[in-house]
Amino acid sequence: MKNVLWCFMYIKEKTLGENYKEAYKLWRERNPMTRMNIDAKALLNQKNYILKAEGITAVEIDVIKRNCLHNFYFILQIILIST
Repeated sequence: MKNVLWCFMYIKEKTLGENYKEAYKLWRERNPMTRMNIDAKALLNQKNYILKAEGITAVEIDVIKRNCLHNFYFILQIILIST
């Protein structure tokens, strides 16, 4: 559940938009053997269900966002240092 949200938030930060196909690619890379029958649209529906059904608290969402931003900026720093 948290991994699904993390992938969508990471892609949103990376691309400055919501690209569910890119989020699916990232999720699939991180979970190659999980739910093999799910596609990009179904993963988007899963994210929407998690957020609307309030299966996750606002505090947990904030923690995921901070983790996502930390990872994104850490990778960005590595890229900038190596160039």
